[in-house]
Amino acid sequence: MFAMIFVVFATVACVNELKPEGGWSSPQVRDDMIFVGNRDGYLVRFDPNSKTLDTSWIYPIGDGIGAIYSDPIMFDGNVYGTGYKCNQYSGDRCEGEVFGVRIIDGRSIWGQGGLELKTKLVGNVGFSGDTIFVGTSAIGDEEDGADGYLYAIDASPDASSIVRWRIPLDGASSTGVAIDGSTAFISTMAGTVYAIDISNVENRLTPDTRIKWTFQAEGALAGPILAVDGSLYFGDFANNAYKLNNLTRVSSSNNSNVEAGNGEWKFDAGAWVWAKPVIEGDTVYISALDGAVFAIDDSSGVEKWSASLDGQIVASPTLFDRKRGDTRERALAVPSGESNVWVISVIDGRELGVFVTDEKVKSTPLIYNNQLFVHTLNGDLKWFSVDDTTQRGCVELKSGARCD
Repeated sequence: MFAMIFVVFATVACVNELKPEGGWSSPQVRDDMIFVGNRDGYLVRFDPNSKTLDTSWIYPIGDGIGAIYSDPIMFDGNVYGTGYKCNQYSGDRCEGEVFGVRIIDGRSIWGQGGLELKTKLVGNVGFSGDTIFVGTSAIGDEEDGADGYLYAIDASPDASSIVRWRIPLDGASSTGVAIDGSTAFISTMAGTVYAIDISNVENRLTPDTRIKWTFQAEGALAGPILAVDGSLYFGDFANNAYKLNNLTRVSSSNNSNVEAGNGEWKFDAGAWVWAKPVIEGDTVYISALDGAVFAIDDSSGVEKWSASLDGQIVASPTLFDRKRGDTRERALAVPSGESNVWVISVIDGRELGVFVTDEKVKSTPLIYNNQLFVHTLNGDLKWFSVDDTTQRGCVELKSGARCD
């Protein structure tokens, strides 16, 4: 027990002391334009048809907002995300911003800027209706505050008060918020998963009223949660991947057992699981920090196959079809924290090819118009042919200059 507690605290300390780093934001496409948070703390827009950076569209106009780990989340004509920067002499003094930007012109929906919070903002925002949900670390100017919070934020342009309510958490949250129906899911570095009732976001209910249930994992939770059709998939820093059944947990609280009879399972991945799981059909794909990729049977949690790649995997792989002669085959594009994006078969995990980036990749690749777009850690956006994996271009997301 002492050893486990020591590992958890060491993990939390290690992750919390990471210097804010750009290049993690994954490109997202909307209306034939690609949006991404660049390495220098700006949300930018790239035209995949002309292969040029739209230098007239950028947020913010002045200084960047720091490291942008979150992916741009788009709905209702706006794009949302987060970023933060820390005092170089004190990693605990951080300034974060939740931004909402109009897609049409790149201007903030809330006026001059976004919602500023004295905290670290790492994970993706979740959204439901006109409300976005954000997970945080402790708020720096609150002496007796919680170690983390879930914020519900009014995304309406005419909102009189941006913050609807917040719920205290037992630890810092970097996993982002996953939404499935009327429930928001968020987890913490203390290893706790929260299921939060968001069926009526306008009511200021007490935290005890909103929390449907919690689950205690064996290790710290830093990676995103996949929530789909009543099931949750995530990994921890005790080398486990989990599947939980939200539908059978709604009437219970503080249950830390994995209930196999309800279709739940726990899988030993052999290393920290940071990347968001991917599911297709009856197979869940789990990626580990040591470069291992596993195909898991969704019903039983039993391994179908495994593969081992070079470098850490911290971002989610992308499923895609590649042409082989007159046929197409299903594959995974797996980003490597060492370099490159590896292509492996979904059938047996064998290596099929590689998109050579020559740079570290800690963001999820985007497939668009039969091309694969990759945001590399050094701040470039590179694109490749899906079918033959050859690089077709490169642009610097800071200046817009070509780098190919």
